[in-house]
Amino acid sequence: MAFPTGETSTELGLAEIARHPAVGAFQSAEWTIDPYTGCELACVCCPVRLDELDFSAWRRFEASVGVNLKAVKAFIQKVSPEELRGCRVVLGRRTEPWQQAEEKFRLTRSLLAKLAAARELDLRADTRSSLIARDAELLSRIAARGRVVVSFSIACADDRITRLVEPSAPSALRRLSAMEALARAGLTVGLSISPVLPGLDPDELGLEPLLTRAASAGARFASLRWMELAPEQRERLLRHASTAFPESATRIRRVLGRRPADARLRAARELDFRARCRALGLLAEDELGASNGAARTPPTQLLLFSPPSFR
Repeated sequence: MAFPTGETSTELGLAEIARHPAVGAFQSAEWTIDPYTGCELACVCCPVRLDELDFSAWRRFEASVGVNLKAVKAFIQKVSPEELRGCRVVLGRRTEPWQQAEEKFRLTRSLLAKLAAARELDLRADTRSSLIARDAELLSRIAARGRVVVSFSIACADDRITRLVEPSAPSALRRLSAMEALARAGLTVGLSISPVLPGLDPDELGLEPLLTRAASAGARFASLRWMELAPEQRERLLRHASTAFPESATRIRRVLGRRPADARLRAARELDFRARCRALGLLAEDELGASNGAARTPPTQLLLFSPPSFR
């Protein structure tokens, strides 16, 4: 379903951005839904704001969160369960769907209630929040008719460092507890060690404890995502982070590293990572479909785009 472009409301615009030919007898769609604009978790390395040249704009991303009420209501009212059948829905590609604002506004929960009426839905969510455990029952209802995959992102095993680079995110322990709650509800969950900070030594990164705890919590897959920064992005990020957190500037500079990890180090870390995963029975994220016998056609990509309306 295509929605009109050029809406004048600051919060409206379900716009079709690309079409691809159907493969086989079916045509499916992908929806990307961001209930909020900006993110209160305040992750220093958030890729969405890496290119913010101005410090005030970089800081505003976490300080003034947009609540996309009209856009979410438009989606709920105008898109029928039949139109969602067989679709992939990605929650929160640019912001955290279960950030602190969700406790008050409950937009993500409203979306899940809508999605629970659809059949054969493929729901994907990537979160750094423990609040997602609140919605285990709704996610289970979606999974009973389709598929749900939730990836929990954690930067490292050392909470002193996660607090440094993810200052307002729940602790790694709380996220792993939420992972366990979803796994107990029968949902497919996994761990994303993200971003891998070049300045961390192996003990600080803590692959073994993180993977072991995730496997014990019911994770089925794990991934390693390196921080990718162009030189100008790194220097700008360090400048912004040092201005925002002057008392932590030296520590932030250290964990970000002087330079990106070289190819040899990355290859060695990734080989070690996959060996540890295999020993614990954790799949690579891209192996999930094959393990479930699932094959998908290339999607029609649709975007729920909601320009910011700051509260």
